[in-house]
Amino acid sequence: ADALGQAGDPRLDRTRSDYWVLIPAGRFWMGASKDPSERNYDPQAYDDESPVHPVDLSAYRMAKYPVTVGEYECFMLQEGYVDERFWSAGGEGRLAEPENRDAQRLYKSRPVVGVSWYEARAFCAWAECDLPTEAQWERAARGTNGRRYPWGHEAPTEEQMNFGGVVGHPTPVGVFPRGDSPEGLADMAGNVWEWCADTYLSYSSKRVRDPSPSKEGPFWAYRGGCWWNSAWGCRSADRNRVSPGHRNVSLGFRLALVPSRGG
Repeated sequence: ADALGQAGDPRLDRTRSDYWVLIPAGRFWMGASKDPSERNYDPQAYDDESPVHPVDLSAYRMAKYPVTVGEYECFMLQEGYVDERFWSAGGEGRLAEPENRDAQRLYKSRPVVGVSWYEARAFCAWAECDLPTEAQWERAARGTNGRRYPWGHEAPTEEQMNFGGVVGHPTPVGVFPRGDSPEGLADMAGNVWEWCADTYLSYSSKRVRDPSPSKEGPFWAYRGGCWWNSAWGCRSADRNRVSPGHRNVSLGFRLALVPSRGG
């Protein structure tokens, strides 16, 4: 898969119809609960995943894969970092490239990482797409039947996703097809975390986790788990938050096409 990325991976073309997965309009139950009498029961659920609540969504499309290094290079080569039109969400002029770009560019079919929320939004503006909201991301990952993982309720194996530090780095997108969702979305669990469009909001007045060392806000949500997380951190309901300028070696993003937001 790495070699194919260098030669030009034909899967990674936003103009292809099979690059996008349709998520139909409808209701799903968002979140997870430690109470076995409630919907989406999960003994590993955190407090910030409850209460489980209904969310009605219009139809939208999700990219089958996270944005790759090769795709992000196109944004850079077309002056994406210096075109102010793409930076209306903020962050313009603060950065010039992802973290560890030279090392990443050797692996064009792996998800791009080391990008802030601002950079992800700028790429989306350039690509005329958007980031999914938390609700859209979770609906795509777990469906309408409350799956713990994209494939179902069963705990993952090493053949289903990149997790637990077994590989030790991000892997090319789509190389764990046994972990795909029934709709065909790849890498929704493990490999790299994915930025969401919206700020992190508590589902209730309960005290929630604060993984950021800073108490300042607002925070933006990110989802999905990554290559070094244990299985429980890759559950579809698991949530995390951090400042929008944050970057690290396990945080990337995925595109969405949302009609109501111009997608």
